[in-house]
Amino acid sequence: MALTLELTLNGTPLPRGRYVGWGPAPAQLRVVDPDGAVDPIPVRLDSPVGRIGSGRVVFAPQRDAEAADQLALDLPTDGSPVDFWVLGRFQSPSRSDGDAQIRVLPAVGSTPLLSVPLMVRVRKDAQTLTVAERNRFLSALARLNSGGFGPYQSYRDMHTDDTNDEAHSRDAFLPWHRAYLLDLERELQAIDPSVTMPYWRFDQPAPRVFSRSFMGSTESATGTVVFTASNPLSLFATDGQLGIVRLPFFDTRVQGAANFNGPVVAEAPVVQSQLPYTRLRPPLENNPHGRAHTSFPVGFISQIGTAVRDPLFFLLHANVDRLWAKWQWFNKRFDPTAPTSYFFRSQAGTVGAERIGHNAPDTMWPWNDERTNPRPPTAPRTPFPVSELAAAPGPTPTVASMIDYQGVISPANQLGFDYDDVPFESA
Repeated sequence: MALTLELTLNGTPLPRGRYVGWGPAPAQLRVVDPDGAVDPIPVRLDSPVGRIGSGRVVFAPQRDAEAADQLALDLPTDGSPVDFWVLGRFQSPSRSDGDAQIRVLPAVGSTPLLSVPLMVRVRKDAQTLTVAERNRFLSALARLNSGGFGPYQSYRDMHTDDTNDEAHSRDAFLPWHRAYLLDLERELQAIDPSVTMPYWRFDQPAPRVFSRSFMGSTESATGTVVFTASNPLSLFATDGQLGIVRLPFFDTRVQGAANFNGPVVAEAPVVQSQLPYTRLRPPLENNPHGRAHTSFPVGFISQIGTAVRDPLFFLLHANVDRLWAKWQWFNKRFDPTAPTSYFFRSQAGTVGAERIGHNAPDTMWPWNDERTNPRPPTAPRTPFPVSELAAAPGPTPTVASMIDYQGVISPANQLGFDYDDVPFESA
């Protein structure tokens, strides 16, 4: 026999737990067979540099401690687990599943006692995806759509003119769409756990995004989107109709999004705004969000009632959510009870409250299965899909449950996603 160790990540030693973002993920290391070693057994952890573009992680002895490239541990020979934390090394995300590595080395020597592959899984700029990353995303999305007969139709059904009051023109605009994106992302990860929701950074040119091999190219005045024969989206269908219509007002090869009133507002003024949330949301919802939608004067994505018929919708909203996340980081606005993070307004039905679904403690339709007026009479997505990596937000998310998405204020709030350019910073 030889010294045998077991590493647990996100509560399981199995591969399904081997995904991390920028926030701390709980981990344990224990001795399974000491093979006569003397108690305790000193070891050190590291995450070696792999091939160019592969992921790396760092380690912390406690959740709020400073992380480092290495961590020394003393392991009891009786098998008692030793706790520590694993974080993706900021700006070192993975490109493929298992391309990052945790090595357990002896205190002296370079031969690993244990090596565990894992993935630093974060949402990325769609323009920067590798061909393999792009293809995995497209394949999972097409499988979810299944030629118009899959679960994707339920996402289309929950974003219509009849459901407008749940998601727009009030303060839950950003929390509701954050939940919406996370719902879809978790369903995609059930198909392929290496997939995340990419974002279209609409204030910059994105020629790779608007290509036949990715989200499609518009090559005629009709706005019909054209794909390569091998692109899984070539068979994308909604409402019993094959195909996507999208005619841009701007030149997708060299320009960021713009409509008849001009270009979308740049990122910096949004991110660096020190306005409280309730004053940030209206202009953000109008421009850049609304202007990005209407930068396609012809097509599904320009109207609330049809926007989700074009899967570009989710890349657009991932960028809107990223801007909110980056604003939260820049201003440290993660506390769900702080008015600057989200104006509380008590519970729906109390004096001074906003319409139901827009107050911080309100549950959000349709994941609460509430169909009583003024809620829409249908609830196509209930309950909220679970994740093995994050217990939050639970089956019936509230507005407040979307605020502290990285678990900065409380680890229990962590939702299990990050953006490539938005770091985690402990409170």
